[in-house]
Amino acid sequence: MDIRILLIDDFPLLRQGLAAALDLDPGLSIVGQAEGGDEALRLARELEPDIVILDLHMPGMGGMTVLERLRAEVPSAKVVVLTADEKAQPLLDAVAGGATGYLTKRCTREELRQAVITVYGGGSVISPALAGHLLREYSKTTRGEQSALRPLLGEREHEVLRLVASGHTDQEIAAKLYISPRTVQNHLTRVREKTGLRRRAELTRWAMEHALT
Repeated sequence: MDIRILLIDDFPLLRQGLAAALDLDPGLSIVGQAEGGDEALRLARELEPDIVILDLHMPGMGGMTVLERLRAEVPSAKVVVLTADEKAQPLLDAVAGGATGYLTKRCTREELRQAVITVYGGGSVISPALAGHLLREYSKTTRGEQSALRPLLGEREHEVLRLVASGHTDQEIAAKLYISPRTVQNHLTRVREKTGLRRRAELTRWAMEHALT
């Protein structure tokens, strides 16, 4: 077994610690490290890693944007999110964005190693302390209830809608969020489907009413 891993975190000491911890297993290879989104995507395209370990909170291009673009540009790479954030919404957004693992930075070396192996083998891993968030959301869905966290829109859809309400064009939104205009249009399509609104003026009014501006 040779699992090729790309580490993405803006703290060099943390990256070095993760690399040293995972390198203790001869079946795991750290093939690259990146401290920001642009570098991460470039390395992912060049190296085609099996696993990407991703921090969600980075300056510039955020982790959710990196996750979305990895899914589009390097679909063979499986993403394990490793974050200090233990709130429900980032977990739900990351799972919706295609992450197959989600661990907090409280995890041990062995927990991270096992998560990498499990995800590589086709499984999914959620930190036990956070698994209850998913169960509660699933329970609400099965009962036909809306989420109490974000009734309609995901985090990226909120971002796109907020920028629409601020008067930005699709091209300007794409540049601000480091995504393509086509991806912006896809997000807006989902926003329109969820809100039942079609015109930008209607979306702007909805955003103002829901305090997104």
